[in-house]
Amino acid sequence: MFYIVSSLIIILMNFVGYKGLFAKTEGRSLHKFLLAVFFATLAMGGVLLAFSLRFNFLSAQFRLAFSLMLALSFILFSFVLVSNLIVALIRPVTKRVFSKNRRKFLRFYFDVTILILAFSYFFKGMYNASHVPQVKPQKIKLKGLKEPLKIAMITDVHLGDFLGVPFAKALVERINSLNVDAVVIVGDIADLSPKKLGEYIAPFGKFKSRYGTFYVPGNHEYYHGIKGTLDEIAKIGIKILGNESVQIGGINLAGVYDLIGYRYKFYEPDLEAALKNTDKNLPTVLLAHQPKFIRYMHKDVDLVLCGHTHGGQIFPFSLLVKLDQKYLAGLYQVNDKMQVYVSRGAGFWGPPVRVLAPSEISLLELKGE
Repeated sequence: MFYIVSSLIIILMNFVGYKGLFAKTEGRSLHKFLLAVFFATLAMGGVLLAFSLRFNFLSAQFRLAFSLMLALSFILFSFVLVSNLIVALIRPVTKRVFSKNRRKFLRFYFDVTILILAFSYFFKGMYNASHVPQVKPQKIKLKGLKEPLKIAMITDVHLGDFLGVPFAKALVERINSLNVDAVVIVGDIADLSPKKLGEYIAPFGKFKSRYGTFYVPGNHEYYHGIKGTLDEIAKIGIKILGNESVQIGGINLAGVYDLIGYRYKFYEPDLEAALKNTDKNLPTVLLAHQPKFIRYMHKDVDLVLCGHTHGGQIFPFSLLVKLDQKYLAGLYQVNDKMQVYVSRGAGFWGPPVRVLAPSEISLLELKGE
């Protein structure tokens, strides 16, 4: 059902894009026909991509191409929707000021401008996604923390078809230059089967920090075999915080399995188990992949570190993500005691496009109040 609904939405987006552009064109003009072929092609690529998520019949090259087509469909849909709203709002004025032929002329060039802007938006997003993320410093105050602690945080790397070993090595090099106390990886490390995973994540075994590297899984690890994935990650010396905690640098560092474990009925998150051995005299930092895990928390901690949202990845898709997750990107005060920091992620999922949601390596500078 998910794939059918997704396909219908993709078709609808492209239909809206087609109908909304050059709407005043009369007759069967060549550019209107070419536009129909263009949007039909985008729709077909998006539908094939949706079904490939279930049946896995596409090569990496076709997944890349169809992912880009889906991103372009969404961007064109968004631009056309906004442009037609603007046209509807100003129509009463233009009717009084311009003749019918003049309005058609202006609308044609307005639509050409919308196409140029949409494609510029798309190509800028491709450029943004192709680069190693910049370091994003974030100062956070924790009550009861006696000594400053510096943590490098990455999430949503999504190693696989598009981001490979060179990207992983570049992340390690950049993080190692920060001289941090600990490194945390908060889920969605890769989109690979356990058989292929070891080669891709091998560079992550070379992270340098005072206390080591700590990890919790995201939802994507479950899709490819959670047990085998965790085994491969443990092999390179990364500490997996699956419903457990450790004490490092004056804090309890705890972690839970991802919320999707409830659906799979194994490796389910268990906050009670994660906090069982914590020192009540120390502030507690919890790793949880999805921000909406906070809805399931029956106990507060001092700070929750999350990923999953990608910051929306492509604006205005971020508005829909915020409806689902509430906390989209950055630092939030949840209540009097608890804060949450949501990283936009180091990589991308689906189309290699990021607009108004730059990837990041989060440098968390924790200090006592």
